[in-house]
Amino acid sequence: MSMTVISLNFMQRAIVAGLTSMGLLVLEATFSSARAAQQLFCTGQMNNQWAYSAEFLDGRFTQIRWERSGQPPQVSQLTFVTNNVQGQPIYRGTLLAAVTVTLVDLSGGDVRSGSEISVGVEEWGWSRGTCGTSSSGSGTGSSALAMAQQNLLGVEQTQARDWLRQNNFFFTNTVEHTEARVVERWNQNANQAIDVIIVNGVVMDVVEAR
Repeated sequence: MSMTVISLNFMQRAIVAGLTSMGLLVLEATFSSARAAQQLFCTGQMNNQWAYSAEFLDGRFTQIRWERSGQPPQVSQLTFVTNNVQGQPIYRGTLLAAVTVTLVDLSGGDVRSGSEISVGVEEWGWSRGTCGTSSSGSGTGSSALAMAQQNLLGVEQTQARDWLRQNNFFFTNTVEHTEARVVERWNQNANQAIDVIIVNGVVMDVVEAR
């Protein structure tokens, strides 16, 4: 009889331990998902057809990528300035090295999918953008091209090359070299080759190698 009781107690402890382990695994997966959701992109368009994508990473807005048909893409690096009277964080940067760009986080710092921002550019006026989670796992959002575009546009060439090496890209060859323009080919693996276009020492575009 005592042996039966001991066996039952042992089984109960084993079941409890198993359930605890499962709970920890679920909790860890939840935290991992939360960490993965820390990167978002808030997109919109100005009245003059310049489309923008503001990157929110690790609790702050870091940059705005600008695109317009027929024009080279541009990047505005953002710096936090202050909170307005409504408690909404304000960031500032520049566009084309001269025009002031202002981003207002309308969520009050609690940025998530569906949150809104307000973006203002001197002489262009204001536009409202909506935030969404970044792509992950598959597609161009996770490709070498998308990653390089998000991090290199508007960056000085030496810093850009350092970033490429730190992120496991290796230099292949120089595709074009003139006094003002250089096109360098970089690979991350056998299937991911990109061309980094440098104009006057600054990365102006990153495209898929052909």
